[in-house]
Amino acid sequence: MRVEARSLEAGGVALDAMLRDALVPGTCLRFDGTWPESVPPSSRAVLRAVPALTIAIAPPEGLDSAFDIVAHDDTTELEAAFARAPLAAVSAALLLRTPRPDVDDGLNAESATYSLLQAGPEFRAWRETTPARPADDGDESRVRVDTVGAVTEIVLTRPTRHNALDVAMRDALDAALGEAAWRSGGILVRGDGPSFSSGGDLDEFATFPDPATAHLVRLLRSPAGRFAALHERLVVAIHGTCLGAGIELAAFADHLVAADDTRIGLPEQAIGLVPGAGGTVSIARRAGRRTVLSLLLRDGTIPAEQARDWGLVDEVVSRDHLRARALEIAETLT
Repeated sequence: MRVEARSLEAGGVALDAMLRDALVPGTCLRFDGTWPESVPPSSRAVLRAVPALTIAIAPPEGLDSAFDIVAHDDTTELEAAFARAPLAAVSAALLLRTPRPDVDDGLNAESATYSLLQAGPEFRAWRETTPARPADDGDESRVRVDTVGAVTEIVLTRPTRHNALDVAMRDALDAALGEAAWRSGGILVRGDGPSFSSGGDLDEFATFPDPATAHLVRLLRSPAGRFAALHERLVVAIHGTCLGAGIELAAFADHLVAADDTRIGLPEQAIGLVPGAGGTVSIARRAGRRTVLSLLLRDGTIPAEQARDWGLVDEVVSRDHLRARALEIAETLT
């Protein structure tokens, strides 16, 4: 829905009445045209509360913070991505508008939103058209724990599935991090095989008992809480594909090193969901809420260098130097 930018000068009551008469669930509001010289606080308050994704086209300095996304050129790709799952896109925008200083509060809000969307029409439509494949590695280990001097090294060991995070890996990772918390020294998390992690195992996405139970299980067995609690001692080394939960968990660490072959993305919105492994907390803290939306509302991934420029990773090294550099950092941590 296109909105004339000058309508913002009318004030909150008039703006709210105009927008709510036109809004339906899953609306994108695009503000462009001639921008007013000043916008009253009441209009800004409406923008903070409106249940829609808001996009501003080249707004004046000082007003950009009032919108979910700011663009300066063609938004065709962004709007096409929004149209694939508008309910999920709006839910993500609303979730990200209020910074939550408490990690647990943020994880709780994210999980509740994720669970609601699991029961929604967009995720259901994706699942119906995407048959699950049976896992062929059910008995294989998911995590290996080694000790390198004073460093605890936790390695994801599901390379044939690009270290996709299934229930078995989630529980093994949670246990490994819980044990590492009792030791001194740095903690290094990395992945075997061609990728750090392709994110949550899509073949398990429809196996939850019901959204309410899944919400509580997610909070009880959340590696995100472990990553957040250990952030000062934690180094994460990423390479290859790093999607969804892969980057969401990694972004909690104070030290995030990427190999030069890394590709990062958040594919959840395209299947009718928001991040569910802490990304609305971890990535927003690292690189801002708009980075989360930029990753969600795009086709494909971004390279390591762009992720570094956005503040999403701390440094980029060659693939063959990744583990050595991560260990070098971890050895300085206690």
